[in-house]
Amino acid sequence: MRWQWMAIDAAAVCLFVLVGLYSHGTMDAFGLMRSLPAFLGGWFVVGLLTGLYRAQSPKWAFIATCLLGTTVGIAFRNQLIGRGWLAPIPPAFWIVALTGITLFTGIPRLVAAVRTKRAIHAEK
Repeated sequence: MRWQWMAIDAAAVCLFVLVGLYSHGTMDAFGLMRSLPAFLGGWFVVGLLTGLYRAQSPKWAFIATCLLGTTVGIAFRNQLIGRGWLAPIPPAFWIVALTGITLFTGIPRLVAAVRTKRAIHAEK
């Protein structure tokens, strides 16, 4: 289990939720309670199922976690706000959430990959 990536992803998803709540003027306890557990739950349920945090995770695990984790997070959020699990997801909300979560969780991975590549190249 790659715990450091779990912590980084948790911070990234939290940051995404906080930015979203702030930008909509809903930064309060109710906003946090309806959004933060939903997006974290969606991300980690799917991330663990795809093997994202295994030592040798499948190459497709990050993309699958972004796509499915965001969708499951929105479904969890719909349930928490009383819309139900199968409520329609507004396409604009899904696109913004998917883009935001992918960027916030992807940028640290990109930085780590570049650093690793540079370290390997420097050893040669």
